Amino acid sequence: MLTKEEVEKVVKGIVEDKFIKAIEVDERGNVTVTLAKDTPNIDNVLIKLHSEIGKLEGVGLITVNREREEKAGEGQNVQLTKELILERLKEVIDPEVGLDVVNLGLIYELEIRPDNTVYVKMTMTTPGCPLTMWILRAVEDKILEIPGVKDAEIELTFDPPWSPDMISPEYKKKLGLY
Repeated sequence: MLTKEEVEKVVKGIVEDKFIKAIEVDERGNVTVTLAKDTPNIDNVLIKLHSEIGKLEGVGLITVNREREEKAGEGQNVQLTKELILERLKEVIDPEVGLDVVNLGLIYELEIRPDNTVYVKMTMTTPGCPLTMWILRAVEDKILEIPGVKDAEIELTFDPPWSPDMISPEYKKKLGLY
């Protein structure tokens, strides 16, 4: 069974102690690491953490969060909607394909929780996508830019695997897939 100590050893080999805010490991081997918002070289750190933690025996879902300051009065009287969030996520373009993550069909599930945390379950076009961490971070950042959002939780899944059938009908026409 995966232990917190095993995960801590890996994380501390990649990130200085002062940037590690929390490490959690549940009974299913799911790992959550929370880093300081000012962690240097965050893109490289995210990729390295996912890669190295993923090598541990018994690891499940890996979530790496960044600490976020809550501004006074933030989120009061703001009505978050799925439509608003999806519109913002259309600004996140997969650089290899040239389409946004919504019309590409990468967003599988979107939920706004009562505390205004936004949960997104999404996928990549391939499990080996070299831009996975960049796209996940871009989705998180875009959600966190929306006034009223308390936090963003992004879950990566490959079940079901992505296929071109998941592209929106509008974009299938533009791409000549109809």
